[in-house]
Amino acid sequence: MQKNVLLEINRVREIMGLKLVIEQEDIVAGEAVDANAYKQVGGGQPYELFLEKSDATSKLYMESTGEETTVSLKYRYRRKHPHLVSIEKLKEKIEGLDTTNKNYENNVQKIQNKIESYTNKYEESLTKKNAKVDKDYQYTSSKDSVKKQRKSDNPYEENPNFIEGSRQLKVDVPLTPEEKVALMEKIENFVNKKYDGDYDAAADTKKKSSKTKYTRYYGIDSIRLFPKDVDVIEEKPAEAPKVVAVPGLDFQSENLTDQGSNTVFPDNEWEPGPLIKMWAQDVIKSLAASKQQWEKQGYSNITISMDNKKLDDSGKEVDFPYTISTSASRIPNGGKAAKYTFLQLSELRAKSTAAYLKEVFGGAGIKMVEPILDFQGDGKANQDGSTGGASGPEWNQDRSSSNRARYESSKYCNIQCNFRLSSPGFEREEEPGTPGTPGVTKVGEWKLIISRRSKGRPFQELLKGIKNIKIRWPRIRLPKIRFGRRTMNACEQQWGGYN
Repeated sequence: MQKNVLLEINRVREIMGLKLVIEQEDIVAGEAVDANAYKQVGGGQPYELFLEKSDATSKLYMESTGEETTVSLKYRYRRKHPHLVSIEKLKEKIEGLDTTNKNYENNVQKIQNKIESYTNKYEESLTKKNAKVDKDYQYTSSKDSVKKQRKSDNPYEENPNFIEGSRQLKVDVPLTPEEKVALMEKIENFVNKKYDGDYDAAADTKKKSSKTKYTRYYGIDSIRLFPKDVDVIEEKPAEAPKVVAVPGLDFQSENLTDQGSNTVFPDNEWEPGPLIKMWAQDVIKSLAASKQQWEKQGYSNITISMDNKKLDDSGKEVDFPYTISTSASRIPNGGKAAKYTFLQLSELRAKSTAAYLKEVFGGAGIKMVEPILDFQGDGKANQDGSTGGASGPEWNQDRSSSNRARYESSKYCNIQCNFRLSSPGFEREEEPGTPGTPGVTKVGEWKLIISRRSKGRPFQELLKGIKNIKIRWPRIRLPKIRFGRRTMNACEQQWGGYN
């Protein structure tokens, strides 16, 4: 797992132009994939600088999850979720009740019912589309709402997370935790290189930090984050896991009630009676018979294990948790149970039944799971001040045997459980899987532009300009002197004479 994290970090760093992590020990386990790890890079200073110098859009990109902008960023004001406030007040009201009052339990129950109602409303509010709430707060941008609630015990306050323009922005391809870490490291590297790691200097746009021959540099003006050619490629949807049907048997006790026979639990006792023990042995016999049947068909190495699921009539897998439910009647406790309330007695019965079944089923080679224990009975408040643990009508003080019989059915033990038989050779009936969520591959990269404030150096620029001046003298054309062409005139002298 850590090796994969290292490879992913190196891939991101390569894209960002950062040095690669060579040593696996350089990564603290879990840090690279923690959603808030980027806030701790460089002691948190790169993130603080980012918040100070980035615009609203860049902040939203950094906080994006791929969903619509979170409600905590969209609204100017917030107050504690009103349903949570109501629940807290009701809990305080319970603490303030007089425990000596004869109606104490009833009053508690009434308040608890209200708490349950507000809890349901609270959970429902979190599922509503476009709801102006999250798990902690309710939000608004209406000044009228703020003014109206100003003098209440739950007034609106300025929302410190509000970002202007966030209601219009949606980031379809969010930054991964690893990418956020890489971006913060890029800021850290920039500050180390340009400001010798001095974040105060990096943030100060008035104080000169460095200079070149022709430019003075100051602090960072802006940090801008934006996607460059970032997109996703959808992969073929993966199929959901297939449902595998293997031989199994489910059992339900079908209301093991006493009816005055003391066969479920003896009066004022909590150890399982004969009826529970008989039911357990019948289950073991049924499982052994089923195992034997499969062995006759040539299967071997068959194991039996308890399962919290079963197959319904259509072959679909459904929840069927191992559950033990117990109760006491409302006949006043006596004997060994005299010091216990109905609830305590019922709980002892549930626990002792679970221990007994674990012993006998485990002894039969069955792999067990932990049961759900339900010992509340009908959940009504009892005359002894306890809540739950008993079922049936309230005791009318008539100790005749004919009267007691109407209470005995309220002393019960109900058990439900499912067992699976497994073998390497069992044929499996598989249902086609349903399409799952399409996988996605991210392409492209995120760009981080860090801009410093700078000013030119005029005198140096002037000298540079003078240095570059080239003087070009004008070309003077002198007139050409032309001399006349010298010619020889032939002079012919004629002489007289004779040929």
